[in-house]
Amino acid sequence: MKLDRRDLLWMVPSAVTAGFFGWLAWRTYTIHFAKARVTEPLWRDGPWVQAARLAELEAPWRFKYFDYLYQGSPLKAVVFRLPEPVVGGLSRGEAHFLALSRICTHHGCLVNYVDNPELGSIAYNYRTDHPFLGCPCHFGAFEPLQGGKAVYGPPRFPLPRLRLEEEGGVLYATGYETPFRPLETG
Repeated sequence: MKLDRRDLLWMVPSAVTAGFFGWLAWRTYTIHFAKARVTEPLWRDGPWVQAARLAELEAPWRFKYFDYLYQGSPLKAVVFRLPEPVVGGLSRGEAHFLALSRICTHHGCLVNYVDNPELGSIAYNYRTDHPFLGCPCHFGAFEPLQGGKAVYGPPRFPLPRLRLEEEGGVLYATGYETPFRPLETG
């Protein structure tokens, strides 16, 4: 079979179009579905650091940013009061808490608390009816009600959890999940 210029005029654009749609299918799959599951954490002991007083988190979806010491350096973190228990969180009666690293597992940017779901659906292209954590660098979304799972965008892995303990009306972060992505691999 001999190819002439006329054959190439339809074969090359067809191949480019097929390649584009193949890439688009792969990208859609990774953005929506190729996410690591959240499992029971394997904790590594760390320093006791005050995360919040219980009085500061008096209602569901209240949160507080704090710094946790990871290998001697301050690490940005957040603690939430949630409306239901989550894997790796702490429950005290009807109050449920979760502490997460704020370091995005995609490229290490600082994630932020997005308290307006409507704004979140526009800015992060993730629709939900409650607050979540969003990464402003590549618009990844992380779901606190699923233990910090990456639910949209480029991040594949969940945000690492910090172990919480309560003593005298104060929540303390006392350790961290391993591997502690993106600072540790595994």
